[in-house]
Amino acid sequence: MICRWSSIKQAVLALAAGTACFLLAACQPRTAPPAPVAAERPELFESAENYEKRGMLNKALEAYEGVIQAAPESEKAALALKRISEIYEKENEPGKALNALERIQEAYPDIPWMADVGYHMASIRFRIGEHRRSAAEALSWLERYPHHPLKRDMLVLLGDDFNAMGDKVEAFHWYLMAKTLWPDGSEEAAALDGKLNLLIDASGPILLRQFVKDAAGTPYAPRIYDRMARVYMEQGESEPAEDAARSLIRSTRDDVWKAKGTALMERLREAADVRQGVVGVLLPLTGPFDIYGKEVLKGIQLGMTPAGDISGKAGLTLLIRDTRGDPEATAAAFEELAHNRKVMSVIGPLSSAAAGAAAERAYAAGVPLITLSQREGIGEEGGMVFRNLLTPAQEIEGLVDAAIHQMGLMRFGILYPDNAYGRYCMKTFRDMTERMGGTVTAVVSYGVDQTDFGEQIIQMGGVDPTKARSSRKMGRAIRKERDGEATAPSENSRPALDYEAVFIPDAYQRIAMIAPQLVYYDVLGVQLLGTSAWQSPQLIEMARDYVQGAVFCSGFAPNADDPDVRAFTEAYRQNFDTDPDLLAANGYDTIRLLNGLFAEKPIRTRRDLADALRGEEGFKGVCGPVIFDSHGEAERNPILLKISGSAVSVFNQETAPPTSTQVTP
Repeated sequence: MICRWSSIKQAVLALAAGTACFLLAACQPRTAPPAPVAAERPELFESAENYEKRGMLNKALEAYEGVIQAAPESEKAALALKRISEIYEKENEPGKALNALERIQEAYPDIPWMADVGYHMASIRFRIGEHRRSAAEALSWLERYPHHPLKRDMLVLLGDDFNAMGDKVEAFHWYLMAKTLWPDGSEEAAALDGKLNLLIDASGPILLRQFVKDAAGTPYAPRIYDRMARVYMEQGESEPAEDAARSLIRSTRDDVWKAKGTALMERLREAADVRQGVVGVLLPLTGPFDIYGKEVLKGIQLGMTPAGDISGKAGLTLLIRDTRGDPEATAAAFEELAHNRKVMSVIGPLSSAAAGAAAERAYAAGVPLITLSQREGIGEEGGMVFRNLLTPAQEIEGLVDAAIHQMGLMRFGILYPDNAYGRYCMKTFRDMTERMGGTVTAVVSYGVDQTDFGEQIIQMGGVDPTKARSSRKMGRAIRKERDGEATAPSENSRPALDYEAVFIPDAYQRIAMIAPQLVYYDVLGVQLLGTSAWQSPQLIEMARDYVQGAVFCSGFAPNADDPDVRAFTEAYRQNFDTDPDLLAANGYDTIRLLNGLFAEKPIRTRRDLADALRGEEGFKGVCGPVIFDSHGEAERNPILLKISGSAVSVFNQETAPPTSTQVTP
């Protein structure tokens, strides 16, 4: 310790201009202080003290100078200079305060409180930026007063000096020495703990290896090794990271730190089992759901281009597998990606059955799965499965709220497909309508393969086909309605419907078949409501005249007035010659989210990625902000879209009056 101290002091002295003379003077033999002279006047000092107490500082300064002039060699004169220094410090004039202390040091070297003067001189030099001079004086002071009560303060000051000069190793050394002198639980000890931890947390392996030489056997050693292991891991250096993790475990008896070391070792093993930046994609690219899988893939591919890479560090590699929409094929592809290809994460699949098969394996293998399926209850608390898509419940809640509270509708009919999705949407719509004060007056299902819906529409109050008008007459009425020429029908020609709107939760292809048949069977003047499955430019192409004014949910509006949405939509049009739909937008957002996380966060394992997804709060996609809750569900609010002419626009919920969406022949 003596050798270290001596070498440090010599180095600092060599850098501190003018300090050598001060140290030489400090080492000269001392003579006994002279006896007080007859001119000493105690009343002057008392008067100066009174001025200072009353806040009359200028008067106090004059009076203290009078004391010095009256008895320049007395101890009262030295004390007057100390008071002058204190006044100048209060007045934020450190230069004058330092000058007064230097006068004490020069004229009264043997006063009993010279250690206090030396500490304040070094402290003032630190505050005015004379860090080398301050450190030199602090080191000399520690040699002269090794047992003084101010020693712990001087050690802190010395650490501050070296820290300010950029010598983090010496700063750590002196802070650590000071920490041993302050009692645990004191404010000073807490402040030193903060300074030491800040140095550790801001340093790399080279400095950390220097810190640990001083910290061996202290509570800071495991923290240093923990930091060292994590830095090496972020840099992809697994061997030194593993060495540091082992050293952490050996450096402490604290069970908490030992557990952290063990967790680091496990994380290193997990990192060795995956390929960094490799992401699997499971989508139906052939088979009955290929149209949806291809839309998602287009969005993902666009998100991988420089235009879609918000991080500026596009470094992901995609391994794409065709699930054909089959659960068994999905399970086999997931196993191959997770275990053979060692992907970090998997995007997809889409269908409920396939998503369920993938989710089971994601839980077992610990692979983060970001699915774009609407299957309910697919996530779990703190698990590996995430859903970056509006759920049917989120969609329907927003739709019912707008229908009742903005559109003024209270009575509803439901026409739904007899499958899992249709049944779920029917029940959810009915429950939410009743909860918000509305009424469902008609509920009818149809087969998933049906193309003729006459029987179901008649059950909902439609007119029997034998009494319906001819198709020519109907077409003429549609054209008149479109051109604003339609006349009100007679009471006898229209069925009495007990609902104002009909909700149909099905794909746009089926809606294009159902909407004309509603008109054919005289289910007229009702508001059509739908889910995001309606969203496709082809719906207007196939059934334009029959879906005017229809309102449906979505998580994406291609015509929204947002610069990111406009840029995405334009890029999509340029590449694919059509407008993007919700699935393409979600694929685009998902790959951009992953790219940003890998670029910005120290993700080395699958667990790191899952934690990053759960903690993500800043990503804004074209479908809105992406925030996952504890069950892996994206917290989303639906956008409502309305069909007007040949366009789809965002439905203005604030000003929308009750609407009648169908033609009235």
